[in-house]
Amino acid sequence: MNDKKTTVHVTREIAAPASTVWATVRDFAGITKFLPMFELVGQADNNIGSIRSLKQGDAIFHERLEALDDVARIQRYSIVEAPVPFQDYLGELAVHDLGNNRCAVSWSSTFIVVGAPEAGVTGMVEGLYDAGIDQLVKLHA
Repeated sequence: MNDKKTTVHVTREIAAPASTVWATVRDFAGITKFLPMFELVGQADNNIGSIRSLKQGDAIFHERLEALDDVARIQRYSIVEAPVPFQDYLGELAVHDLGNNRCAVSWSSTFIVVGAPEAGVTGMVEGLYDAGIDQLVKLHA
């Protein structure tokens, strides 16, 4: 079995205060605000261990909140169950204050690709992160 960890990382600056963008990003149940292609099904909260269930078409994704640090502005989550070609996924969303009402959003993850070409999987994940950060830019313009 392949146990090589793959890393995906996307970072982009946003012309908005870090505290404002963090308020959106830190809401574990509010991810559909910046990933509107998903629908939140069930309940989730900002407590460590909370599970959010997201639906896209017929697919259901179950993700667990692993860490939430309001001082460092970092949220970590794992995928518990999903119809994806990878396993051991750990994602991180971070908001860094750049001063002058600007911030950088960094979205990264590590996972093990299973049953698919690595380049295709990393491209899919990067595309999702790009779409989410694009939506954050629009929300905070």
